[in-house]
Amino acid sequence: MLRNHFHLVALTLLTTSVAVGQDVAYDRYQLDNGLTVILHEDHSVPSASVNFWYYVASKDEPPRRSGFAHLFEHLMFMGTHRVPGLDFDNTMEAGGGFNNASTSEDRTNYYDMGPAELLPTLLWLEADRLEHLGDAMTQEKLDKQRDVVRNERRQTSENRPYGRADLRVHKLMYPSDHPYHHSVIGSHEDLEAATVGDVKGFFATYYIPNNASMVVAGDFDPAEIKPLIDKLFGSLPRGSDVVHPTAGPAHVEGVTRITMTDQVQFARTTMVYHSPKRFGEGDAEMDLAAAVLSDGISSRLYQKLVYTDKIAVDVAAFQESMLLGSLFHVQATAKPGVDLETIERAIDQVVSTFIASGPTAEELERQKAQIEFSTVSRLQSLLGKADQLNQYQFFFGEPNSFKRDLDRYRNATTQGVKRWASKVLTADARLILRVIPQAETPDVNPRDTQPIIANAKPFAPLMPETFRLSNGITVHHWQRSELPLVEMRMMFPKGSTSDPVGQAGLASLTANMLDEGAGSRDAMAFSDALDMLGARFNAFSSRESTTVSLSSLTRNFDRALALCADAVLRPRFDVKEWDRVRRLHIQRLKRSLDRPTSVAQNVSMRVFFGDDHPYGRPGGGTPDSVSALSLDNVKEFHARLFRPSEAVILVAGDLSAPQVKQQLEQALRGWSDSSNVNPLPKPIYTAPSNKSLRVVVVDRPGAVQTVVRFTMPGLVYADPNRPKTQLFNTILGGSFTSRLNKNLREDHGYTYGARSGYAMGTSVGYFTASSSVRTDVTGASIREFLNEFSGIRGGNISEVEGRKARSARRMSMINSFAGLGGILGAATTLVRHDRPFTDMGEELQAVSRVTEADLNRLAYGAVPLEQGLLVLVGDNASILKQLSGLDLPDAVELTPMGDAIGKP
Repeated sequence: MLRNHFHLVALTLLTTSVAVGQDVAYDRYQLDNGLTVILHEDHSVPSASVNFWYYVASKDEPPRRSGFAHLFEHLMFMGTHRVPGLDFDNTMEAGGGFNNASTSEDRTNYYDMGPAELLPTLLWLEADRLEHLGDAMTQEKLDKQRDVVRNERRQTSENRPYGRADLRVHKLMYPSDHPYHHSVIGSHEDLEAATVGDVKGFFATYYIPNNASMVVAGDFDPAEIKPLIDKLFGSLPRGSDVVHPTAGPAHVEGVTRITMTDQVQFARTTMVYHSPKRFGEGDAEMDLAAAVLSDGISSRLYQKLVYTDKIAVDVAAFQESMLLGSLFHVQATAKPGVDLETIERAIDQVVSTFIASGPTAEELERQKAQIEFSTVSRLQSLLGKADQLNQYQFFFGEPNSFKRDLDRYRNATTQGVKRWASKVLTADARLILRVIPQAETPDVNPRDTQPIIANAKPFAPLMPETFRLSNGITVHHWQRSELPLVEMRMMFPKGSTSDPVGQAGLASLTANMLDEGAGSRDAMAFSDALDMLGARFNAFSSRESTTVSLSSLTRNFDRALALCADAVLRPRFDVKEWDRVRRLHIQRLKRSLDRPTSVAQNVSMRVFFGDDHPYGRPGGGTPDSVSALSLDNVKEFHARLFRPSEAVILVAGDLSAPQVKQQLEQALRGWSDSSNVNPLPKPIYTAPSNKSLRVVVVDRPGAVQTVVRFTMPGLVYADPNRPKTQLFNTILGGSFTSRLNKNLREDHGYTYGARSGYAMGTSVGYFTASSSVRTDVTGASIREFLNEFSGIRGGNISEVEGRKARSARRMSMINSFAGLGGILGAATTLVRHDRPFTDMGEELQAVSRVTEADLNRLAYGAVPLEQGLLVLVGDNASILKQLSGLDLPDAVELTPMGDAIGKP
């Protein structure tokens, strides 16, 4: 729930209600002060969202104030005279709502989400800060959020693999006077230079009604909401018209070659080209070019670099679309031992062939089908719909531009893509940026009164229709016909805990192999067949279960289901695909050592549970354990795991139960348990019993942050105290206004975020609390963790915190039923733990009855620090000297980075 720098993805996601471009109903009008208001009704669940786009971003920042728009985004949550301090978040979460914000090169977006009865409060909060946030700004608020943003820069860029290089791309591609020359996150120097006067001037200039648009979407009555909007926003003063910077198309002269070092194990090259502006002519064609080049195993770059030549571990191409001009990226990470010149020659060979011939008709149609699927899928999200309406208003001046947007792709031709690729992908005018591993080392103001939050609307989760197939498989079906989509989950109650000793990663690799060729199709043909249907297939193994998922447009579900059946029943297990999948999996495991948070997680699980415990071994295995696996191991594991007697199928979407049953019977006909194969035994294991707190330090020399991660025993899913414990966690570290995040981020500025959570399995549960903090405040941060644990264990949860947690938890549970994936996700959890579907509604009721006294009674046992583990990943020398004086064991265990993944 943290406020993040907005990162543009490779392919613009469009939204429209069906593939042929039906309209999304809306009502748009403008207040006298210039605020554009867009209303969209959606009564599928009792929720509502407010989405603001302010037409200000990093391109509007004055010289030597880089990062200011993003810094201001954070300051917008620091309170006014009516809503002081953190009460913006507290008020919203107390009513079951949440919020976030993002800043890009072109706009700043704020969005709020909550139960329908909270909508008047959401509007009031937004109107209040639009009126008075600038007046309430202080040096203290600026200093706190400046520290948070600088920590964000450290966490998301400086301490992230390749992050420092990514920060340099805009500086290298745009001249110094161009609005895109600097990064959205800004520099430490410019952030430090910002003053309170800058903040107030920025607010007065850009945060005005006539420089914004507001979407209100969800379950509301326009007859009630329109007068309220007029009352709250109508009397806010219009500001001066804003003049935004402009710039013509940017160019690079010749080839710029830059080489940087980073704390990574794998070298990476990135090629960057100037390309057409967002929604401009050629923008869609370059999106499609990127997809043909790098989307999926049959894409051209993947085939050449990863699949055939085996010189890269990954490759990507994407269009970073922006208002004043875009950037096209081609990026590849080299396999160890392969020099980047070889990688770059291979990329250039693929790109030059593509420019010469363009995409094939089949390649282009496959990508169009994927866009159609993504288009319809995104409409399931109320937040996504609201944001897209605002985006179209910003770029087109027309919120209902879904069809117009989709037609850009629909009407693209092979010749058009070829023409634009030849214009953009110029070998003699581009940036080549290499990263190599570094060597080791008023009288009556309507906004004065906060609205009273009404009683929550009743909500009852939809119950499924349950039936059995002729082979005995139980099927649970939810019919939802709002969109022409169908999703399916096929779940098996065994996962990585069933990996034999010494074969960690077997369940994961077996699941990964299912779509690497099945039935009569090899891996590429199987992938292409799915793409042509606009379908998505996935198979994954968690600790206690393995799940196969399928989603597609309704009209194609029967054909997609046939492919899914091939993958589950008839995987090919081709040797060459196994060699590739295993090789890339091992390389991903090795690369995980470059991510401090992954190292902390692996070390925590290994040390806390022990090498012999199934939870002590990484679910994906280790390089050694995966290297030892054979294809015969995978085949045997598949035969023992994927049995109809163990399967449960869950389906949701735009098909009736008879239709679902008929299609499943057809696809799964003849599937039965083999009498020659013994099923996997149910794994038996218990939770660890640690006698005292342990401290382990993993050395990462020169790290600018320390990952702090506590692990302690926790509840299993069936524990009757589970709902209360989840509420308890909302207060401790499960929300933006939780105690841990407020303390370490908002009060002290030590981190970008702090959180806690409970993993509740069938036989084992555990609790974690973690944060990535500045290296120089590692000791101080640990002290604040310990203080928060001590305080809450002492039973000091207040009535206000309890009420807020109940509202937030109820809203989270209701939102989990939004969309087909939400329904199936919630239902799969219940099936995995052998719980009835009525639990969903009963728990909603139970949450409302939990009192603060209930939470305080369980608090001490909910955080059993004495039986826990503290893992610290960072600069050893800096960490150790800060541990003295803390209430921690004297003995500290030191672990080298090389041992972080653990034994097989």
